[in-house]
Amino acid sequence: MTRLVESDVRVLTAHLDQVERALATLTGCDFVALAARACGVGESVARDALAHAAVAVVPITSGEGAIPGFVECVAAICSRLGCRAARVTSATDVAGFAEALTGDDDLLFAADDRRFLAFALARRAVADDDPCTAHAYVAALDAAAGENGVAGRSGLAGKPVLVIGLGPVGRAAAARLVSLGAEVLVCERDEARLAAVAGALPVAPSTLAAGLARCRMVLDATPTPDLIDADWVGADGIVCSPGLPPGVTAAAARALGERLVHEPLALGVAAMAVQALVG
Repeated sequence: MTRLVESDVRVLTAHLDQVERALATLTGCDFVALAARACGVGESVARDALAHAAVAVVPITSGEGAIPGFVECVAAICSRLGCRAARVTSATDVAGFAEALTGDDDLLFAADDRRFLAFALARRAVADDDPCTAHAYVAALDAAAGENGVAGRSGLAGKPVLVIGLGPVGRAAAARLVSLGAEVLVCERDEARLAAVAGALPVAPSTLAAGLARCRMVLDATPTPDLIDADWVGADGIVCSPGLPPGVTAAAARALGERLVHEPLALGVAAMAVQALVG
């Protein structure tokens, strides 16, 4: 996925309340409820684990360097999740890890140019942002789709969903959608990626136009803008887009309103925290 920039995280930090309210309107779930759903644990279990967790976020300065505001945003998200404490370490890099490990922190977050991970220190468990983000966005789509009135049944069961892009997030999302019983169509320009996923999962390769014609729910896992225009939206279109920028035009974003789930960090961090602590 595209590397975040300072404006992405500054805006999210300032608007976490607004983002969570919009999610709740669409899905009936807040960040923690969606994270619990993404990780397959009970909501009360997730909330209790978070309430007892002290979080340290370590700035990493190697490679392209720390994104200004990133670690502060992760700490703010963890506070929003109800963690008993959330802080940014005063030291960076290896010294930051040492600071967290010698303190009373339970959960540690760190990101470099390649990976964004959460470490639950007592459990020696590691959660990776890519699958956690994928599962959290699928959870949002599943909640938005409703439960079909059948106890224990996914809201996506039997419904067509288009996955655009089969990088790490798109592949994990496609696999989770298949496990929920969705009819999964996949769109990917890289033929090797498409062949690998189609060979491993019961998914249907599709062009973008054919997929949009068939599906009213889309998980967009690409950094490609303007893939979906306003004429597709209608009254029931839903787009979950963890990619940056989102793959919708400005007109489509306005038409979707709260039916566009798109923010650069919070859902992934919530799922990482729950996965590392109790998943």
